[in-house]
Amino acid sequence: MNTPRRGITRREAALGLLAAAAAPAWAQEWTPNQPITILVGFAPGGSADQIARQLSFAAKNIIPVPVLVVNKVGAAGAIAAQAVADAKPDGYTLFVGGGSETTSVGNFKPLGYDPRKSFVPIIKVSRAPSILVVRADSKFTDMKALLAEARLGPEKVSYGSTGEGGIFHATGLVLEKQAGVKLLHVPYKGAADSMNAVLGGQVDSAFGAYEEMKPMIDAGRLRPLALFSRSRLPALPNVPTMNEVGVPVVLDNMKGLMGPAGMPPAVVRYLHDSFRKAMQTPEWRDYVAKSGLTEDYAQGPAFQKEVVEAYDLIGKAIAK
Repeated sequence: MNTPRRGITRREAALGLLAAAAAPAWAQEWTPNQPITILVGFAPGGSADQIARQLSFAAKNIIPVPVLVVNKVGAAGAIAAQAVADAKPDGYTLFVGGGSETTSVGNFKPLGYDPRKSFVPIIKVSRAPSILVVRADSKFTDMKALLAEARLGPEKVSYGSTGEGGIFHATGLVLEKQAGVKLLHVPYKGAADSMNAVLGGQVDSAFGAYEEMKPMIDAGRLRPLALFSRSRLPALPNVPTMNEVGVPVVLDNMKGLMGPAGMPPAVVRYLHDSFRKAMQTPEWRDYVAKSGLTEDYAQGPAFQKEVVEAYDLIGKAIAK
């Protein structure tokens, strides 16, 4: 036998209205009503820039406002990160993080933000295997040849990176420590600049993310020597990992979207869900297939855990 449902009393209705009025704004659903800006801390053409622009393009029919991409270059991504750390936590200012600006640069110099506490990771989209390349006609035919040259004396071999204190600079320092060599580091503003320096003969080699180097590798202009990841890439079956070379160095370059600390949960949820949908669009899937991007999705809390672990790992690795 069904028991009749009791009606809501006038007092209960009044209490319900009071509770709703007292509920914080973030408890409501959120939809943006002005453009969202994604800051990129590196030069146009690099991995972070490509990811931001492709996410913006893929989200055009999902997010009802424009998603703008602005390059704010310098300090291995720290200038863009600082701008976001200082921004109002309202969901309208984000950046591509998870790389140098949040995992390595803070181990080299004081920052105006805490890489582990000043941001809310929203969504991780990729993990790029770090790779060392030389010009196709370089005398270094493999990684062992480059290390043999480096052991002849300090700074006999040079390498370019995407900036002082960046993750690829950190990779070079870890390599020095593990291999017992001293390399000459030459910082650039972004991956495109460091690749051009290799092609122009200004540096012997360059560290970067595979998807950034892929077009030049595919064109036969750059030769990959080794991967600084746990396993080989299917796209580069003949390129060994550093573990196989005998010098264990593993440092991947994560990418994802982050916002300033203090963003309301409803805002974070909306942004995560929207960009997750963007990652499932034909536009994004086509980009992944053509670019060589190693997609690696994670929600905010898992992304945060990885960022903190990488930051601590690099700090220990380069400690004097």
